[in-house]
Amino acid sequence: MNWETHCHCGAVSVRLTKAPEDIAECNCSLCFSHGILWAYYSPRDVAIEGVTRTYNRADRANPNSDLHFCPTCGCTTHWSATAGLIERMGGTVDLMGVNMRLFAPDRLSGLKLSFPDGRHWSGEGAWGYARDAQIMP
Repeated sequence: MNWETHCHCGAVSVRLTKAPEDIAECNCSLCFSHGILWAYYSPRDVAIEGVTRTYNRADRANPNSDLHFCPTCGCTTHWSATAGLIERMGGTVDLMGVNMRLFAPDRLSGLKLSFPDGRHWSGEGAWGYARDAQIMP
């Protein structure tokens, strides 16, 4: 099955080598305000084409991720690890997030949706969950 999509204007495309195992709706102030659904991948499994701009959280002294978005239409496409996170993790971070809201809702049907409690997460260690997981309709 083809897992390829693009931002609203088509300037940035995202191609996945495989279907997501599950998706997450984080409730932190950043993810919540953007309405993002994340799928987590190794960067080796994602190809991003097109120019993006980045945003770092203003409410964290040393944020973990760079939020990438299309400079034309503003759609969030993905996040990548910041230099600070890579340093804190010993030089390697094999994780990135892809905004699954770029895909049509029927493509997400049947996937497990979890609800990480990012609003109360310190930025280190495992996070809790705001509520039980469900299956996307």
